[in-house]
Amino acid sequence: MGKEGWIMKLTALRFFLAGIENYIIAPTAWYYVRSFGQSKFFLALVLVSYNIAAIIAGPLFGFLTDRFGNAKLLFICSNVLKFVASMMYSINLSAYFPLCARFITGLDGGIAILLGQIALQINEESRGKSFLFFEGVYCLGSAISPGIGSFISFRVNILGWDINEGNSPGIVLAIIWLLFLIFSLFLPGTMWVETGTRIEKLNVSAYEEEERSSEYNKDGDQSLREGCSSEKKPRIMWDSRIFCLFFLMFTNMGFSSTSTFYAPILALDHLHLQLIHTKLIFLNCTIFTLLAFTCFHVASGYVEERKLFATVLIMQLFSISFLTYLAFSWNQVTDIQYYILLLYVCLGMPYFAYPFGNSILSRITDPQFATFIQGLSLSILHVAFITGRVVVSFVFTQTSLTYFCLALISLWLVGIIWYGVLYKRMAVHD
Repeated sequence: MGKEGWIMKLTALRFFLAGIENYIIAPTAWYYVRSFGQSKFFLALVLVSYNIAAIIAGPLFGFLTDRFGNAKLLFICSNVLKFVASMMYSINLSAYFPLCARFITGLDGGIAILLGQIALQINEESRGKSFLFFEGVYCLGSAISPGIGSFISFRVNILGWDINEGNSPGIVLAIIWLLFLIFSLFLPGTMWVETGTRIEKLNVSAYEEEERSSEYNKDGDQSLREGCSSEKKPRIMWDSRIFCLFFLMFTNMGFSSTSTFYAPILALDHLHLQLIHTKLIFLNCTIFTLLAFTCFHVASGYVEERKLFATVLIMQLFSISFLTYLAFSWNQVTDIQYYILLLYVCLGMPYFAYPFGNSILSRITDPQFATFIQGLSLSILHVAFITGRVVVSFVFTQTSLTYFCLALISLWLVGIIWYGVLYKRMAVHD
């Protein structure tokens, strides 16, 4: 198996486990936190601590990997953090154990490292399809995770250590991450591409050759000028394309997180639907998301990522329009609104901008900073998730929902215009 095959399969497995992890914890988190006598606010801290730590971990592990290399060692360290955090989550002596455990879990930078390897190893034609495939695998793990959590919960007492429905997910995850850690120890070292190794294979332009030759003394001896190193330290060339993609990925994920949080509130409290109807809405949305992933995965083999990225923006603009309709027809509850809510969730929940944005970023940025850029995009994803959930928690009236929709429309119009101006340059590596 070639190194590309190894890294593809490893990344897919890692995304699958990430989907299982996030959604095996959530259903029992309130039961676990409540057993310590804590409030819902503390529950929110436990859940959001993962995202806060992930904001730090993505760029940090990306920088360390690009700066010092040895991606395998850093990846193994990230798996050790996962295992330790899972064991800590299962310790039910204090509510601060699950809080610290979720924070340490978020400090794992394994996904950022793997995405950097994908950006380095996979050719440009297949890269967008690969990023989309990983997000589909993550959704698959998320879909089957509640079922796993339902069957793998137990009560047992081991030498005074009480294991129940609350902390048993920590035990299950600890076993999973221990097996994955052992597996990662035996991965072939040749499957990893170090940033320096990749750069050495790149063609050096005539300009760079001229700059390098100017470092030598005019005498002809091969000593370098005093105070100058033989290699120039590379710097990230920030430009508007990178900031534009980050902005659109932020707004896409921010809106996606609000749709999953706000739809049940609208369905139960405003439209007065039953819980079974809310579950059916999300079931239909899950099916739609999987179908959309399949369609985009096939289309990515024939259509450029920048065009598919534009399609994603239009999809969410339609979703915002449906939410705006619900805001203006707040006092007129009819059967039409039920279907409008379904369309709002189906078009708004998927965050397809993230995989396509990562693919475009890998094209327009220097390969030396591939892992850092991918880690930074992952960090922005978590910032958007927290921001979206916090903002939408204040939207409970028609007036606040109307203002919220107008703000979303304004942000998306700015993003679409910005993207349109830079559209031609999105496929060019300056």
